[in-house]
Amino acid sequence: MSARSAGPPPGLEALLGRYADAVRASPHNLLSPRGLAELETRHIPEALALAELLPGGPALVDVGSGAGLPGMVIALARPDLEVTLVEATAKKARFLERAVEDLDVGVVVVNARIEADRCLAGRFDLATARAVAPLDRLVEWVIPILRPGGRLYAVKGERWRSELDAAGAALRHVGAEVVATPPDPRTFTASVDPPLRTVIIARSA
Repeated sequence: MSARSAGPPPGLEALLGRYADAVRASPHNLLSPRGLAELETRHIPEALALAELLPGGPALVDVGSGAGLPGMVIALARPDLEVTLVEATAKKARFLERAVEDLDVGVVVVNARIEADRCLAGRFDLATARAVAPLDRLVEWVIPILRPGGRLYAVKGERWRSELDAAGAALRHVGAEVVATPPDPRTFTASVDPPLRTVIIARSA
C-alpha cells in the first residue's frame, strides 16, 4: 500500500453539502431521525476522520454502505482511492448510484450481500465497515475479499474490546490479526458519545 495524497481535494466542502442534501431529500428513510439530525455534526465528521486514517490503496471497499457512510464521504475526500460501495438493500444501492452520478465521483456501487458475492474475493487493498455486524462475523465476511496484506478498518463503539475478545477464533480461521486500535481523533477535542474506536485488522501476506 502506498502513502496517501496530502490535503483535501478542492471543492470538498461543497460536495459534502450536496451529498448531505441528497441524503436528507431521499424518500427511502436512509437514516433515523436522530441520524439525519447528526448527519453534518457527527456522521460526516466521523467519516472524514476515518478517511484521514487510511493509507493509499488503491482499491477500497466499503461494506454495508447504507446511506454512504463512511464510503461515499471517503470517496469524496480521497480521490486517490478507487472506491467500491457494497450495499445489500436495493433501495439504498439505488440511492448510492444516483448520488455517484449527481456528484460525478468515480465510485462503483454493488448491490449484493458481501458474504455471498464470490466475485469480490481477493480484489481489495482496504476495507471499511461501520455498524455492519459484530467483529467475529465481520472478519469472516470481509477478510476473504482483501488481497494478502490488505487491511480492514472496522469502526466500533464502546463495546469494541468485548467484540475483539470474541473474534479470536474468527481471526485465526481467516488468517488475520489485529494491528492497531486507534481512537477517533475527535475524542480528544470534542464530545463523541459513544466514543469510537477503529479496529485495524490485516490479512496475512
